[in-house]
Amino acid sequence: MRRFLAQTAAPAAPAARYRRTVAVLGGVAIATLASGCMVFNPVQTDVPYEPADGISAEVGDLSIRDLLLVGGGGEAAVVSGAVINLGTEPVRVQLAPQEEAGSGGGSEIQVGPREQVNLAEQGLQFEALAAKPGMIVPVAVTAQPGGTTIVDVPVLAPTGPYATMTAAPAATTTATPTETPTETETATPTETATPTETSTETPTETATTTS
Repeated sequence: MRRFLAQTAAPAAPAARYRRTVAVLGGVAIATLASGCMVFNPVQTDVPYEPADGISAEVGDLSIRDLLLVGGGGEAAVVSGAVINLGTEPVRVQLAPQEEAGSGGGSEIQVGPREQVNLAEQGLQFEALAAKPGMIVPVAVTAQPGGTTIVDVPVLAPTGPYATMTAAPAATTTATPTETPTETETATPTETATPTETSTETPTETATTTS
C-alpha cells in the first residue's frame, strides 16, 4: 500500500519577502501623502469664489448679485447686476462711486418686498467714470433701511456679452429763443394845434367939424 505525502509549499525566498514588504509600505506611504495633500489643498468646491464677473454683497435685507460696471475711461459707466429685497418692507437703494474713483453722480431705485430688480434694465449709470476697464472701483451701496457697505466693483469693457450695455447719451438742454413780437405799435403823431385867429380892430373914423 502506497502512501502519498502531502506536498508543502517551499518557503519563500528572502528576496520575494522583501519585495512584498516594500510594496505594502509603498502603498501605505502613497495613501498617507494623498491624505496630507487633501488637508493642505482642499478640493475646489470647498473654496468660495464668485461664479460670475461681478461681486456679491449683503446690506440688511438687500442681497446684491453680480454687481459690475460697463464702460468708464472718462465716459459714463452702466451699472449691471441684480438686487433682491428679502424683507417684507420696501427698500430704497442708492449706489454711488467713492470720491477716489474720480467720478460724479449716483443712482437710486426702489425695491419692493420680495422683489428682484435687474439693474441693467433700470438705466442706472455713473457719469464720467475715470476708472478704465480692468480696474476696480469702490462703490457705496446704501439700503434704507439697512445701512451702507463699500464694495469693490470691477469695471468691464462694453464687449462680448456686455456689448449692448451702452450708456444713454447725456441729456442736453436747448435754450428756447425769446418770442419776437409780431405786431409793432406805431406811435400816432400828436396833432398840431391850429393857431387861433387874431381879431384886428378897424380904427374908428375921426369926424371933421367944419366951422
